[in-house]
Amino acid sequence: MNILSHFKRFWRFHGLIAGAISVSVLTLGCAVKDPAFFEGTWVVTEAYQPGISAQSESEADEMLGSSLVYRSDGAHLNQQACLSPEYSEKKIDVAEVALSFKIDSDLLGFDDGKVTQVELVCENGAQELGSVLLYQEHSVAYTVFDGTFFRIEKTL
Repeated sequence: MNILSHFKRFWRFHGLIAGAISVSVLTLGCAVKDPAFFEGTWVVTEAYQPGISAQSESEADEMLGSSLVYRSDGAHLNQQACLSPEYSEKKIDVAEVALSFKIDSDLLGFDDGKVTQVELVCENGAQELGSVLLYQEHSVAYTVFDGTFFRIEKTL
């Protein structure tokens, strides 16, 4: 055999292997969907009542330690099951947070830029705690209920 036929056979064989690997990588990349940043388990760690709130300070303190679990197929908000959750996610400016929720955004510790607002609707009706989330990834996160902002932290 001459060198040209060895070269052709080498590339034909290795070309098949490279093609198979490429197809595998492409199909695996398309098949696996990363969960949204807010999916997972969160724990309420602090309560802020910047103005008028429908909750008393003691009622707000009772929520400390509550867990919020968000998944694409279900959610558990402070031990209340949320069936068939529908999440709507949008990016808003920090200034819009201040206007919409009537709070000084500096008080919440958000950086300048965009904040993600997630609203959750459950098939089995309105949920109390955890139906509205405000967060900046790798920064701070809050859930808002009755005028009280609850700082939440993601668990591992």
